[in-house]
Amino acid sequence: MPTVTDLPGPVPLPLVGNALQLRRDRLSFLTRCARVHGDAVALRIGSSPVVLLSHPDAVREMLTVRQHDVTKSPVLQRARAVLGDGLLTSEGEAHLHDRRLLQGAFSRRRVARYGEEMLDVAAATADRWVPGRPLDLHAETVRSTLTVAGRTLFGTSLDDDVALVSAAVRDLLSAYPVLMLPMGGALVRLPPTRWRVRRGTRALDALTSRLVAERAHRRGGDDLLTLLLEDADPRHARDQIVTMLLAGHETTANALAFAGHLLAAYPQVQDRVAAEVQDVTGTGRGPSVDDLERLPLTRAVLAEALRLFPPSWAIGRQARVATQLGRVEIPPGTVLLASQWVVHRDPRWWQDPRSFAPDRFLGPGGERPRFAYFPFGGGTRQCIGEQFAWTEGILTLATILARWRLRPVPDRPLTLDPLLTLRPRDGAWVVPEPRA
Repeated sequence: MPTVTDLPGPVPLPLVGNALQLRRDRLSFLTRCARVHGDAVALRIGSSPVVLLSHPDAVREMLTVRQHDVTKSPVLQRARAVLGDGLLTSEGEAHLHDRRLLQGAFSRRRVARYGEEMLDVAAATADRWVPGRPLDLHAETVRSTLTVAGRTLFGTSLDDDVALVSAAVRDLLSAYPVLMLPMGGALVRLPPTRWRVRRGTRALDALTSRLVAERAHRRGGDDLLTLLLEDADPRHARDQIVTMLLAGHETTANALAFAGHLLAAYPQVQDRVAAEVQDVTGTGRGPSVDDLERLPLTRAVLAEALRLFPPSWAIGRQARVATQLGRVEIPPGTVLLASQWVVHRDPRWWQDPRSFAPDRFLGPGGERPRFAYFPFGGGTRQCIGEQFAWTEGILTLATILARWRLRPVPDRPLTLDPLLTLRPRDGAWVVPEPRA
């Protein structure tokens, strides 16, 4: 049976391995590795062995069948210095306890209640726009999703904290390219990365302290913040608040920005979505939570945006014990990498994979393997907020497209920034025009 050393892969450089190639252009490099070398590719980051897995069956094994043989990736393990032991970074029994605790805040019944807040925020966002004036859709969706997270998960308003949180996220994400390097855990402690991470961490610590203090003066409540403060010690509650604050808005904001960018570039699809919304809502009212199941094309647009531009663009694990994936023996310590960006654009599973074709999600998936599409991960660590994200994404898109037609801004091309999440580097610019 072959082991990691028998796998094909790009030639590593002395000392650094393939780290510089990966750092230079992460998306293109991983895509090229999979297309040239196959479904299991051997890489090296410094002296650490890495295996890129690009077949859906291997992804399924890593995330489900062998999930107890692996831990989180070294990058997320190092991110504990910022995120603490929140749901994203915790392991074993601690993770199981936290997930059970938080699950109630993301139940279908609870998310349906959140829908009204999502609609109110989406309508307020659309109200602010000026006809014909270019706007950064990513900045708008960050503001709206952060507002929704504040109201639904923490029972408070974060409207005045958007700039603070956005700056803190930029500071913290700046550490990601450093964490990927050999000895990244040590390098992140050096200036200027250290200063940025410290600044971002202090800002979020101050915000979480304020949220906790505000809640101490209010009795009752059944939101996420109440659950955390009743169950956990203050430090652990802080870790969960930071994790939920970031995860509760960042990926959905990115997905909505990418969806808007795609719709602006494909006006015929955009008009079909607007027609669907109008058919469902009629005239004189906007979308409601009850309309969710009656907006299949709107959902398909969001699904296709998640395929082409997955905010979670790669998932990493590290073998805790000797294990096996497919027909390959995996020694302990090996880093396993599965990239949604790579698998979601594989022509074996997706016809014309680079095209924006939401209709592919309106019919049956055919013979496509389950993990040919995994924007929310899989296994026991599948994103706890998946239903929350779908609900917010569909309702926000429907609310905006019922009122506005989005046009592209020719001199503002989309540039991707694959950090811990995939986000637009310089914004996602559109021109809103009133829809008749």
